[in-house]
Parts: sequence; structure tokens; C-alpha cells
Amino acid sequence: MSILFIVNPTAGKGYANSLTTFIDEECRKSKIDYLIKCTSTPSDGTSISRWGAEKGFDRIVAVGGDGTVNDVLNGIVGTSAALGVIPGGSGNDFIRSINKHKEIKKIINDNIYGKILKSDIGICNGKYFINVASSGFDAQVVMETEKAKKIFSGSLAYIAAVIKTIFMYKGRKVNIKIDDYILTENTLLVAVANGKYYGGGMLPAPRAELDDGYFDVCHIKQVPKAKMLLLFPRFIKGKHESIKEVSVFKGKKIVIDSNEELPVNLDGETFYSSQINFEILPKGINIIVPMD
Repeated sequence: MSILFIVNPTAGKGYANSLTTFIDEECRKSKIDYLIKCTSTPSDGTSISRWGAEKGFDRIVAVGGDGTVNDVLNGIVGTSAALGVIPGGSGNDFIRSINKHKEIKKIINDNIYGKILKSDIGICNGKYFINVASSGFDAQVVMETEKAKKIFSGSLAYIAAVIKTIFMYKGRKVNIKIDDYILTENTLLVAVANGKYYGGGMLPAPRAELDDGYFDVCHIKQVPKAKMLLLFPRFIKGKHESIKEVSVFKGKKIVIDSNEELPVNLDGETFYSSQINFEILPKGINIIVPMD
């Protein structure tokens, strides 16, 4: 067995880079064939993982945040290589769906000795994702958080972004097609989930499963700003499905159309689009999970 570890040295303000010492130590103990490579640009994760798959590495492990996981995923889709995750970023949401361990050496060994399972993946406007994609309020929060990080650090940046977005963001009228069902609403957000968590531990889709062949789709209508302050804490905890403005669906193909461009968040990567197309690819990737 051979393992390629792809480290984003800037993730977690350098925390991911500090993990290379522990990775090296555990791999030497295990006497396995391994290689550690660091990224230097945002697109490196994809090109390095593609190279690793072509070279025959059995396991390719992303060491960083969810953006690093997404980059590595996009390099190995369609190959036999298995995707692993060592959390070294600020959000680390996808790993919450596959590994509950907290101690970093345990997680490293989970990637060395863990078993291989098949996971669904999604494709959105031509790019693969494995966790959660969303459009609307929450995607705008991600964009505003990046701006706020220039002034605030850690959770303060996120809180500042939420407050700003609550007062500035206006819902858009969107047409949503979920398989054969069509919905037209003034919309606060739409989350298309393969995994359960995003946004640093929020639970938009508490019943999502990585291998059921379906997205869990959470749609929230536009609500008054005062109600947003009440809704958001329940959304964070996954207790929002009973709110009357919230609808939950399962689907394999989702199309979101709008007359204006919408903010989109794809596993932490953000962009704008007026038409967003999603399709589930059942059991489209091998993933590494703990033995226990």
C-alpha cells in the first residue's frame, strides 16, 4: 500500500503544515510507502492528486480544510485511489460525516489502517463536490467572512459576517426543480447536501447519508429579518425542519434558476451564477473511514 499526503501549508493559519511532523512519525512507525507533498497555489491540490492517482498511490489524503478536500477530490474522481482527510483547516466539516475521532494521531492512523467505502459525490456546474453546496444567504455569509477576516479573527469574523448579511441580504425569487418537482419562491437559501455539516458545524441536512444515492435539499423561504435571528440558531443545530418556511426534499437532479446572479458556496469555494445545476453520482469515489 502507498499513501500520498497533500498538505495545504496555509490552512488553519499554518496548523496543517505543522501536522507533517506527526504524519511522518506515524508513517515511519507503520513502515509503509508514503510521500508528503505541499501545495503552493489553490489549484495544486487537484494537479498533485491527479499525478498521485496516475502514479498508482492507493490512498490520497487531503491535509487541510474543506477547500483542500475539494481540490484533492477533483483530481482523483474516476480513479481507484481512495480519498482520506486529516483536518487542518478552519471549518473541517466533511470529516464530521466520516470520522468522529478528535486526537490527531488517531486520525492519521485511521487514514493508514482504515477501511475503504464508496461515497456518493455531486457535480455542480461542471465541478465535483462531496459535502454541501448552497446558494443564497449562507453562501453570502461565506463570502462576507473572507472579507471580515481582514479585520477580525476566528469566530468573530464569522459572527460579523452573519450580522452584516442579515441586514444587507435580500432574498431572490428563484425557480427550483428537484427531479420532477418544481418550486418557485422568494428564497432565503437552498442547501444541496451530500454530507451533513457545513459552515463550521452547522447541520443543514441532519439526515443526509453519503451513500444513499440522493441529495438532501433544504429550502428556506425569505423570512423577516427579526425571524432570521430566531431561525439561525435552530438551523445551526439541525432543528429547523419544523419551521413553516423550511422545506426538505430528496433528489438526484436539482436545477436552480434566477433572473439575477446568486451567491454559491461549493465545499467552501464561492462564485456567482444565475443557473446552478446539480447531479448526484452514486458511489462515485472511494473514501477512507476508521475501522471502528
